[in-house]
Amino acid sequence: MTSPMMPWNRPAATPKQPLSLLGALEAQQEMSWTCTPEHAPDALDRTVITSVEEAAARLDRFAPWIAEAFPETAQSPHPGRIESALEPIADTQDYVSSLIGFSLPGELWVKRDDSLPISGSIKARGGIHEVLRLAENYPAPEQRADLTLSVASTGNLGLAVGTIGPRLGFPTVVHMSTEAKQWKKDSLRAGGATVVEHPGLFTDTVSAARDAAADDPATFFIDDENSPGLFAGYAVAGQRLKTQFDSLGRTFTPDNPLNVYLPCGVGGGPGGVTFGLKLAFGDSVNCHFVEPVASPCFMLGAATGKGAAVNCTEYGLSGRTVADGLAVQSPSPFAFEHAADLISGFHTVDDVTTLASVNWLERTAGISVEPSAAAGLPIPWRLPAEDIPNETTHLVWLTGGSLIPDRDRDRLRGQAATAALQWSAR
Repeated sequence: MTSPMMPWNRPAATPKQPLSLLGALEAQQEMSWTCTPEHAPDALDRTVITSVEEAAARLDRFAPWIAEAFPETAQSPHPGRIESALEPIADTQDYVSSLIGFSLPGELWVKRDDSLPISGSIKARGGIHEVLRLAENYPAPEQRADLTLSVASTGNLGLAVGTIGPRLGFPTVVHMSTEAKQWKKDSLRAGGATVVEHPGLFTDTVSAARDAAADDPATFFIDDENSPGLFAGYAVAGQRLKTQFDSLGRTFTPDNPLNVYLPCGVGGGPGGVTFGLKLAFGDSVNCHFVEPVASPCFMLGAATGKGAAVNCTEYGLSGRTVADGLAVQSPSPFAFEHAADLISGFHTVDDVTTLASVNWLERTAGISVEPSAAAGLPIPWRLPAEDIPNETTHLVWLTGGSLIPDRDRDRLRGQAATAALQWSAR
């Protein structure tokens, strides 16, 4: 049994010669590249493992404060825990299978980081943890008042750091690149953070923010490209997910695997989660990264062998995408070092597919997310059918969207409905 030809591997015009992997990336053609992870789970970096264990303990220590400062977290089974639900979406699986004409083996689930407490995205895991780590290092109010936190973001990491930093007494500056949504800037300013807007894309914004912080000894720069603290905070998700599945009586093996589909921008979030998943599930989990065709920096780094030194602009890729959280030109060096060899597949999606996925998810499951969060939804159907055991569990990691204002959500809903029609007409 073989997988049918899909819209993402039908070029608009049949090329005279098949495109190479790099050629397809340069042509911004939707594609998938599956591979065998080169790094065994039992060879994970011990220093990073220790950091993950410390991060889990730190988040537990701060849980009482979080429950008091953010009452929405107090009603969960674990008050003060920043965690999201795990949900099956059988109707979505049936609907997308009918659109594609291929019945996906196994079961489709979603991880609801789009509804994570406090900042409404996967970035709450790493961003909030890093600020809590600094709060332990600077326990006195006057110490915190004298230390400015700085972070560069396309939006969601800025929301996480910029929400909790001021609450803990840190002056907080968020540098935002041109893709950042206006409502995220407005939310940050309303919460007490200072927003500095930059005309360039993410990589240029990070560089400018890093340089500004280097000139000020009273500023601590939370570096999305090179932060062990962020990475460890994201990685805590691995053991927590295992606990959730254990409570449902679900276990996994290499022949009965858990396939996880993670939207990827700079790679810190999905890289950290991947590290944590491999730590928790070992060879029983397969992690897939999903990126926009206009900025597939992680895939490009792996395909060219340049790693974190790659820059999408060198290959004529604009970085302009509706998936603002994924509009990144170069991957995180730290995430690439510790996660690239753990990945089972790299995939790209264009804006039509991304927006159509937003529509499919809301239409069938009543879940409304931002575009970048839905990027992983169609990817399970791209895997060769012979490589998907019937007992496979597919987990699409929804990375953000619960805080979108109603007016912006209505606009997105219209764009997504139009894209779904365009996708079907391909």
